[in-house]
Amino acid sequence: MRGKQPRMLILTAAIAVVGAACGASGDGGSPSDEEGATTTSAAVSADDANFGDLEAPCGPGELTVAPAEAGTGTDKLYIGVGNDRTSDLRPGLQRTIWDSSLAFAEWCNAHGGIGGLEIEVVDLPAAVVAVEAAMNAACTDVFAMVGGGMAQDDLQFSGNPDSDFHECGLIDIPAYAVSTAKAESNGQVLPIPNPSRTTGNTWFRDFQQLFPEDAEAWSVVYGDIPSLEVPKLKYEAIARDVGIPQVGAVPFPVIGTSDWEPIARRVLDEDPTTFTWVGETGDLTNVLTAMRQQGWTGRPLLEAAAYDPILFDSGEDPVEGAVIRLFSHPLEEADLWPGTKKYVELMERYQPEGMQSLLGTNSMSAWLLFVTAANTCGERAGGVLTRACIIEEAAAVEDWTGGGLHGPTDPQEGPDAVASPCSMLLIVAEGSFERLHPDIDGERDDVDGFHCADDGITEVTDGVGEGVVDPTR
Repeated sequence: MRGKQPRMLILTAAIAVVGAACGASGDGGSPSDEEGATTTSAAVSADDANFGDLEAPCGPGELTVAPAEAGTGTDKLYIGVGNDRTSDLRPGLQRTIWDSSLAFAEWCNAHGGIGGLEIEVVDLPAAVVAVEAAMNAACTDVFAMVGGGMAQDDLQFSGNPDSDFHECGLIDIPAYAVSTAKAESNGQVLPIPNPSRTTGNTWFRDFQQLFPEDAEAWSVVYGDIPSLEVPKLKYEAIARDVGIPQVGAVPFPVIGTSDWEPIARRVLDEDPTTFTWVGETGDLTNVLTAMRQQGWTGRPLLEAAAYDPILFDSGEDPVEGAVIRLFSHPLEEADLWPGTKKYVELMERYQPEGMQSLLGTNSMSAWLLFVTAANTCGERAGGVLTRACIIEEAAAVEDWTGGGLHGPTDPQEGPDAVASPCSMLLIVAEGSFERLHPDIDGERDDVDGFHCADDGITEVTDGVGEGVVDPTR
């Protein structure tokens, strides 16, 4: 077991890293995971068995599950959803992945389940600091983990045979992964890969072309804890790769800061024309407000975590003109993309009080990848589902978009995962998020509104760690 950190430090790190991880893996959505999140209104057609461009993934059949791997029983598919929404430190954290999983399961079951097997969603409440207890339940009760995530996902590898992900032979198709240990572990496939050794750089390239003067001097501002070091290193590698000069790397305390002006002055001392933030979006708005008050006129280049109404908590003016990278379709464009519209429809039908966000679309993409793999396994293995087959077939899928929820990916088992070069940019304009680049059907729209640069992948070699790999699997 790893040493324990102070509870508030763990929580602050967890929130920040989830946002950073889901920037390549998508969270940071608008609507956010916070109360007061908005929703997109789309005509409900949840009765349709198709999901975007996926034809009837759920339906009747005669699939069965291997008894030794079934968990609670073979009468249903018992699937665990890891989440931290019950944390007393931050109630509701990642609630959206739980809501999304419930909505998907209800819809899928209404159409016959997975090859006739009804989905039974099993709650795995990690609550940020109770990962081992959640994994103990997973090891005994479920066939697989799907559509979830845990802020301290490195603790899934406890070394205890009753709670260790590898020791008890589990598989996972999660909505996101935070740590390198998890993201590059075997036995799991991310629908939107977020490896530490590679990262997409198209967003930096596009920013450089669109705003050459703002791209003349870049800095990274990051929380001073080890868990935030990986995204910092990834962004620095991108800046070197695309030729944006780095003028600074400014750490800040992730807890205990009430006066943000000294940090703002430290950033300004480096004289950046742009910067990228690694931390909570609420803290970003505090620093950016202080920088604007001291005369900074640059343009921030931000990850998907900033795609959140909390960005405007300090007013619209400090964040006006900020540029945000996304890998999934923004919910404001749901009517343009059938997969995203379907997500909204299922949420409105089956979880009307639930939260909608890009992290929720990640979760639904994970469920769809699991179902796709299960259907193939059923055809291949005489109708019997096994964990090994699910992971093998999920990793064999190419050009995955979750039925049209996000840009194309090539899912691979953790150690083989490679980031996608595809992204789009939003701009903050008068208190709203608007598409900036590429124009839909424009010159750089390579696929469904995303730009996928030919040289859009950066290798990251500096100290990002390694995944936990079980050599016996």
